[in-house]
Amino acid sequence: MNGPPTRRGAGPPSTRKIGSAVIIRAVCRVLVGREEELSTLEDALLAACRGEGSVMVLAGDAGMGKSRLCSELATQAEKIGATVMEGSCSEADLALPYLPFLEAIGNYLSSAESARPRGRLGVHVRELAKVFPQLAEDGPAPTETGTPDGRLRLFEAILALLGLAAEEHGLLLIIEDLHWADASTRELLDYLTRRLRNRRMLVLVTYRRDEMHRKHPLLPTVQGWQRSRLAQVLELDPLQPDGVARMVSSIFDNTNVGEEFRDFMHARSEGNPFVLEEMLKAAIDRGDIYREEADWQRKPIAELRIPETVRDTILMRVERLEAGQAEVLRCAAVLGRSFDYQALIRLSDQERTAVETALQTAVQQQLLEEEAGSRGRYRFRHALTQEAIYEDLSAPTRERLHSAAADVLSERAETSRAEVAFHLRSANRWQEAVQVTMEAAAAAEARLGYGEAAALYSLLLPLVTTGIDRARLLCRLGEAYWLMGTPGRGAETLADGVALLEQAGESLEAAGHRLTLGRCLWEKGRARGLSRWGPAASWRWSTSALRGCTFSTCTAVPRGRWRRRRSRRPRRPGRMTCGSGR
Repeated sequence: MNGPPTRRGAGPPSTRKIGSAVIIRAVCRVLVGREEELSTLEDALLAACRGEGSVMVLAGDAGMGKSRLCSELATQAEKIGATVMEGSCSEADLALPYLPFLEAIGNYLSSAESARPRGRLGVHVRELAKVFPQLAEDGPAPTETGTPDGRLRLFEAILALLGLAAEEHGLLLIIEDLHWADASTRELLDYLTRRLRNRRMLVLVTYRRDEMHRKHPLLPTVQGWQRSRLAQVLELDPLQPDGVARMVSSIFDNTNVGEEFRDFMHARSEGNPFVLEEMLKAAIDRGDIYREEADWQRKPIAELRIPETVRDTILMRVERLEAGQAEVLRCAAVLGRSFDYQALIRLSDQERTAVETALQTAVQQQLLEEEAGSRGRYRFRHALTQEAIYEDLSAPTRERLHSAAADVLSERAETSRAEVAFHLRSANRWQEAVQVTMEAAAAAEARLGYGEAAALYSLLLPLVTTGIDRARLLCRLGEAYWLMGTPGRGAETLADGVALLEQAGESLEAAGHRLTLGRCLWEKGRARGLSRWGPAASWRWSTSALRGCTFSTCTAVPRGRWRRRRSRRPRRPGRMTCGSGR
């Protein structure tokens, strides 16, 4: 590929066919330009196996090779006998608590490798069963705690499980796409990060640098790790021109790459490995790069028709598929980066054989791949592929497909309510979305995902604006804020909700939420802040809210003394004192 082809205008490349699909050779088999980063990761893995646990963070723009480095390190870990767990966060607004841990640990628990650690979990089984149903048979049915301490016990149990899995040969835990992480995942990861130093565990996380704006919730977490020297961040930069040349040469059987073509591809791809591969695939598809006898040839630079953006490159490759196959990919893009094969058949409304052929072709064209460790699930090979196809859909088409996806997924028992709610909201089916979103929030609370529950309740605030439903929504949101450890926000939200309940004549229901309001105020020490309602109102809120909190400790006081205490008032209105009552 050092100069123009020997015959200008020659036909398409001589390619090998399997069935009706053409195999596109445009994946670099060797790691290029990331040797130093891989060496650093391998050193960290060996140190972890010796009991020097740590966290490594891969940061880079989309397509820079973060997943490839994770895959290379996972291969090395398996060679030395270490346990490997892998999970990734979802880009959709699903609000599924602990999603990457559900994937990583869930797959491990389903393997024979987990039999011995499972038998040694002891008291931790009860807590783990709240999140991992496959452990319910190993111990008694879990009971809900309804307190912030419940999450701490869950975190301790997960750390214990990971520690047991790492005992023999160490553990590599990979969490990808952390920029999409739910709040519970970030909190659990932060908890683990601060407790790895003397454990045989390496945690490797990735995030997109281009997604990390100043107000991103992950940013202070990563910065805190760096300040405390709890994690090392490796920044992945674009490839230099020589790196692009090495990639192209490796893809095309070590063909010599001339400076002109090297510089052209470097300028077009901007040194992004994924973009470079996609552009080369597009060039092969169009016949701009082709095999002639035993050698690879290309057209002159002026005749190359390589799209200028990765989005255009991906869409051009999709458009070259048969119409039915392209439609299957569009349906898959609506389902998300990862999707179920049976659900795709229903959504696409095509014959099973047609969908199977479309999936086979997409896999061979390196647009999709089968998910490792799962049956009947596929995923887009790169998130950029799914994003490009989805964003190309018109608004009416998106709405129609999301609506159909909601109907299909709601009939599947294994589908989470959060996923159904996401599709209903995306389809603008607001009345149904409210009810299913409430159910999804309750399911998140049952898994101790209070941050995700609060996020779901918050989504409904613009939709539920009046009446008793608004009051109950505010109260449930306030309860979730308290359970996730933000009593200040919980107190403010609960106060508004309780006021609406009392206006609606639901005093008994309001009284139940006063208990949580009192707990919020107790933890935050915010009783004086209630003076904005006036001294009398401040006193009424404080004492009624705290009465439930203090009742259990005051029952031992003789009845006469308790009556006298109830008649007292604090010296300063608005000041809260334990044991005071109205």
